[in-house]
Amino acid sequence: MQRRDRPRTGSDLPGLDLAERQAWQHYLDAVLHFDAVLNRFLNAQHQLSVIDLRVLDILTKSADGSARMSDLAGALGATRRQISKRIDRLEARGLVRREGDPQDRRGVVAFVAEAGRDMIDRARISYAQGVTTYLLGPLSARQVNTVAENCWRICQAVIAPGRPDSGAAADQNFPEAPSCYLPGIDDAGKRCWHQFQEASAALFTAMHERLLDAHGLALIDVLLLDRIAKSTADAVPMSNLGEAFALTPSGVTQHITRLESDDLVRRGPGQGDRRRVVAGITVPGRARLGPALNCYAKEIRRLYLEPMSHQQAIALGDACRRISVPLKSGAGHPV
Repeated sequence: MQRRDRPRTGSDLPGLDLAERQAWQHYLDAVLHFDAVLNRFLNAQHQLSVIDLRVLDILTKSADGSARMSDLAGALGATRRQISKRIDRLEARGLVRREGDPQDRRGVVAFVAEAGRDMIDRARISYAQGVTTYLLGPLSARQVNTVAENCWRICQAVIAPGRPDSGAAADQNFPEAPSCYLPGIDDAGKRCWHQFQEASAALFTAMHERLLDAHGLALIDVLLLDRIAKSTADAVPMSNLGEAFALTPSGVTQHITRLESDDLVRRGPGQGDRRRVVAGITVPGRARLGPALNCYAKEIRRLYLEPMSHQQAIALGDACRRISVPLKSGAGHPV
């Protein structure tokens, strides 16, 4: 477990020393940029997002090629409205179709079309190529195992903190490779990919819910406010925020608009270039950010650092740095 007797250095995340903060930042960067690059990669190849692929995968794996819309929403952690919009787009392309639920007149069932079955076969191959290139490619065989094992420890700490197989005992219960179809990827690679995805989904959801309950701020709100507050200038270009957190321009605009409506940030033209939009933090924004950062740092320690030893956290951080650096620099981006 995490040692408590190591000297700490100053950090902008209270209670975390420099090595801990860097290990977390490398992990955060790897998760955010890997997800964004895989989405761009699939869109370039098949005009699909990763979530679109998951929808088609769920439908094709079901006994009759169908699923209720409410069940899809639950499986993907989305609202019914979000799923409905996604199915609208897939239906317009002839990949799925919708029918009324014969067992519930108020319900709707999505069915995979023949074109959808053909598409998923091709998209799975592309997705596996993306995983190989952007996640596994930068890592040594030892680092592939390091990511899998430590992400498993994190996931267990988040989803089952009270169970006897969480924490250190989880080492004795490390699962076999998932039974998923990722052509060209061996069992070690499948474990690495699966645990990397599972841990980040569980961890970010837990942090998001904790920050929202305690401070009325989503995880992305805290990340954006913190980045803006750290700037030596009065404001940060919106494009820089998108690059930092792998957000699309529309995604950045949506988040900043919401923060602006709460008087936590302000927007305006940049100095020297009025066409460039910048965002600055307000006095109320700084007041809200301070307590939220304390909470955020505690959650990093509880959910990310404590499931591992100090050495394991540093090793995971180094592996994630190898994943994120080429993605952030553009060297790993699909063309």
